Amino acid sequence: MTETTAPDQTIVVKIGSAVLLRDGVNPDRPAFCALVEELAALVLAGRKVVVVTSGAVATGRQKLNLTRSPTGERNIPVLQALAALGQSRLIQHYESEFALYGLHVAQILLTRDDFNDRRRYINARHALKAVQDFGAVPIINENDTVATEEIRFGDNDQLAAMVAAMIGAERLLLLSDVDALYTADPNQDPDARRIAQHAAFAPELDAMVGGSNAQAGVGTGGMRTKLLAARIAATVAIPTVIAPGKQPGIIGRILNGDDVGTTLLPDPSVDRVASRKAWIGTGVQPRGRLVCDQGAVVAIVERGKSLLPSGIVNVEGDFREGDAVELVDVRGDRFAQGLSSYAADAVRTIQGRHSADIADLLGYRVFDAVVHRDELVLNLQFEPEQ
Repeated sequence: MTETTAPDQTIVVKIGSAVLLRDGVNPDRPAFCALVEELAALVLAGRKVVVVTSGAVATGRQKLNLTRSPTGERNIPVLQALAALGQSRLIQHYESEFALYGLHVAQILLTRDDFNDRRRYINARHALKAVQDFGAVPIINENDTVATEEIRFGDNDQLAAMVAAMIGAERLLLLSDVDALYTADPNQDPDARRIAQHAAFAPELDAMVGGSNAQAGVGTGGMRTKLLAARIAATVAIPTVIAPGKQPGIIGRILNGDDVGTTLLPDPSVDRVASRKAWIGTGVQPRGRLVCDQGAVVAIVERGKSLLPSGIVNVEGDFREGDAVELVDVRGDRFAQGLSSYAADAVRTIQGRHSADIADLLGYRVFDAVVHRDELVLNLQFEPEQ
């Protein structure tokens, strides 16, 4: 039976640290309460809402009366400790505020490994839907206490996009102190213009967002991370709205279609993909790379073919059978991601050879293709070299 991710009435709302704090340290209770009131009204009206929240580390600092981390921002154990101290208080804020409207919340903490492992990914998705079936509001954050550099998301914009892809959300809202995407940094260029709506994969956006923290204020996620999140969501046909979280009634204005923030749209020709492909394209991290010749690139991108061993010119990394791998052209540009039918050493043995030779070269044959088209998701931003 084929799994699908048909859109429902679920929206994923990411609330950044800058929305929760009024000065980078102390809670902005009026802004927080206003957002919860809007979210509660949606739930009570029958809309499903998933909240991805930042703020655990900041809340931990506030709990200890610290203005910053005592040993520097990159000290992972210290940040993990601050997150552990702050997470319980943060969820208490959500619990007590939603309770005013007769609603329960459920704390869900995730790491990158929960998306890498297919079984854990499915379990997390089922748990999220079960929480919603109870009429409760899932409050999701990265599990900072156990996350290491290797399994961190790095920012909650990306986590929110991957959650949206996981559950097949209708829309992704990124609320922060950044009110929109501009043609240039409005803090530096008085002629910068707000972009009301744009295609998420348009290449000119990369120049507009500049560096990782361009157009950003408080928090770890700059405009570049928001663009990356929007592109993750667009891969599975989910639109993203970047908007100011402190603006009164902002969620209702977005859902009513008011001209606020920036809406980044998926390619209209892209249909919602099966949930397994959503996982391949947005959830699992690649363990290696397969460098493909131009003929293979064209066959896969333009004709929807599988990757055969004859089209592979180089193998990078040490991956196992069934691991995710990036497919890149000879320039190193990524054009797809998929699951490899063979381990890295086996692919090195058969690369450049015909599929008919696989059994003789390896002593066995799993498939004719190294990456089958059913286990492959294209990079929508890629344009084949002519």
